[in-house]
Amino acid sequence: GGAGTGATGGGADVRPEKPAELVSYVTGNDADSDVTPTGPGVILMGGGTDVDAAFTWWKPLIAGGDVVVLRTSGADGYNSYLYEDIGGCDSVETLMVTTPALAADPYVAWTIAHAEGIFMAGGDQAQYLKNWKGTPVAEAIMTAYGRGGVVGGTSAGCAVLGELMFAAYNDTVYSDEALLDPYNRYMTMEQGFLSLPLLTGVITDTHFVTRDRMGRLVGFLGRIVQDGWANEVVGIGVDEKTAIVAGPDG
Repeated sequence: GGAGTGATGGGADVRPEKPAELVSYVTGNDADSDVTPTGPGVILMGGGTDVDAAFTWWKPLIAGGDVVVLRTSGADGYNSYLYEDIGGCDSVETLMVTTPALAADPYVAWTIAHAEGIFMAGGDQAQYLKNWKGTPVAEAIMTAYGRGGVVGGTSAGCAVLGELMFAAYNDTVYSDEALLDPYNRYMTMEQGFLSLPLLTGVITDTHFVTRDRMGRLVGFLGRIVQDGWANEVVGIGVDEKTAIVAGPDG
């Protein structure tokens, strides 16, 4: 891929070289689109079929800029969908950020920080947190958001967007288990991957009705309050084929 030279400040801001071990898929123009997004915004998507209307909603906010899809499994499934079916962007680049080393790579951080739209695919949120939390990936997402970019995710990608998270380090947890014992071994909780102002004091859950997750979301809320992580906490459960969007007006 060619190196884009979008000017920020005075000097040329040159994209670092792509590391050989990074698997990435680029559709569209691989130079940086030097545009100003009009967000920030968030997309909370509940899994299953992607919600076209949510990506139509983000088009004016990303201002024809670049989209980055983050994942640790799968492949380039979002590229043609977002670039051709949805449209309104200069490029889509899927980054397979599968290790903490790749999460610390300058190319990865630069590409995310310069994106106007960032979307985290479904997968395994434990892998996202193990590989990305406390790394330049997290900082770069916050940089893009701070520039007015839109940050979204579906299923596991949605699970890591809130300030507070169910980490799934010991696999998933079911509502009956969460209600019987909110401190059972599957109830692994995490905080501080991202700090998106729109999602302060928020924990999300997805596949909500299909997988009967009201009970476990109540368990998550109880844990957060009991453990003193937040005085006020909001749980947002999102159904499949459904998205909640929030723009710069809150």
